[in-house]
Amino acid sequence: MFTIGSNWATAALSPLKSTLKAELKINNAQYGVIASANSLVNTVLPIIGGIAIDWFGPEWGSMLSSVCVFLGTLVSGIGASRSSYRALVAGNVILGLGSNTIESCQSKLYTHWFYGNHLGFVYGVDIAFGRVINSNHLKATSIPIAEGTGWWGWSIWASTISTSIPCIMAAATLAINVAYIFFESRLPKASRLVSGREAAKRKTDANQGATREAWFAAIFAIPAAFWIITISQLLQSGDVSAYSSIQADLITQTRGSSRLVAGYTSSISQIIPIFVTPMVGALFDRYGRRMYYVSATAALWILVYALIGFSDVHPMVPYGILASVALSFNAIPFIAAIPLVAPSQAYLGTAFGVWKAFNSAAAVIMDVSTGAIQDKTPTGTHTYDNVLYFLIALKAVDVIYGMLYHVLDLRYFGSVLRMSEVEKLRDVQRQDAEGDTTRQFPLKRPVKLWTVLGLVVMFSLVITAWVLYLVYARGS
Repeated sequence: MFTIGSNWATAALSPLKSTLKAELKINNAQYGVIASANSLVNTVLPIIGGIAIDWFGPEWGSMLSSVCVFLGTLVSGIGASRSSYRALVAGNVILGLGSNTIESCQSKLYTHWFYGNHLGFVYGVDIAFGRVINSNHLKATSIPIAEGTGWWGWSIWASTISTSIPCIMAAATLAINVAYIFFESRLPKASRLVSGREAAKRKTDANQGATREAWFAAIFAIPAAFWIITISQLLQSGDVSAYSSIQADLITQTRGSSRLVAGYTSSISQIIPIFVTPMVGALFDRYGRRMYYVSATAALWILVYALIGFSDVHPMVPYGILASVALSFNAIPFIAAIPLVAPSQAYLGTAFGVWKAFNSAAAVIMDVSTGAIQDKTPTGTHTYDNVLYFLIALKAVDVIYGMLYHVLDLRYFGSVLRMSEVEKLRDVQRQDAEGDTTRQFPLKRPVKLWTVLGLVVMFSLVITAWVLYLVYARGS
């Protein structure tokens, strides 16, 4: 339940794109600034948050994050009341301070309790729970609320009120965290999630210098296999994020649908994943072969983009059917793969933080870039043509990546991405019996070249995201 507030608040924007442009007198790129505002701070914060989670533990981080989520939705509501573009941007930035850190806390807790025990299914349930909020509560209701009340701002305020009046959801999250901490404290020590700080205390009474070194050591302990996958993905997650932020307006422009119909149609793609994504996670647990689905999913996204932008087929086909299947398989192969290529709890929170930092930077870059591309494209039915060409080109590269990951896994990762849970547990037992296997598969351990390259690419993405964001935000 930790991500209810952030999921609810961010889901409201997409159906309101055309309304926000008209009411706030902004262009497509500036709408991209609003849509990506909560991702902006998450180009840096997840890394710091991930390191802190590994060092202090995830329980306290989730409590602090819930406060940021509430404050962000409150500021956004005030911005809607005053028709203030800058306040809406500020609200989404504050919201971003908590949204991704909460997800990293969840992921680390899930891995502690469910590693080797239906972990893929648990990740699927978590993603599906977010889809429930995304589709049923807001994307299908933002336009009805706006049209029924005569003011678009009620859609933003509904997000704020429904998630946190007054701070109800933040208080509920706090209560859940307190209950969890109490529960964990009652468990045998061997069952508890040990933070990096506790582990360091148990090992030695080190001086302050050694403690600082341990604090930052996590990021340099991440295996090369993780960096290879993360670097190669670059803008791929931002591809789908950008598409999601424009899909309602895309239906309106290409099919001439009303905003109400477009809002409902765009929400349909979120419904099927509610039921399918947990099944996909269970499929990975039972049969493995996670990277097989990366190429197939990328090819499916290409078909979705082509049908919605360059054909007259009813939007229910690409949105209601094909996009639903693509969303079901989109994120979970990578989320389920991170604990396999970065398996130690000593740095798992940092690994999730790095992954989210890459994704957030990509979301900012893609949201603003696609808006800028659209602004330079003739208006009318074909206003999204160049945007869709761009999205298709990126997914075409991802088709190749999926096949490449499979080869790398077989030769250099120890086939961990192909294994089912049963095979994975057997492999762990074999490693315990035979000793270290990283000499046979060197990319399963840290490699300085890949760590440095990963950090350089990550900070380059972050700088690019901030420059793009500030340029177009200042343009308002």
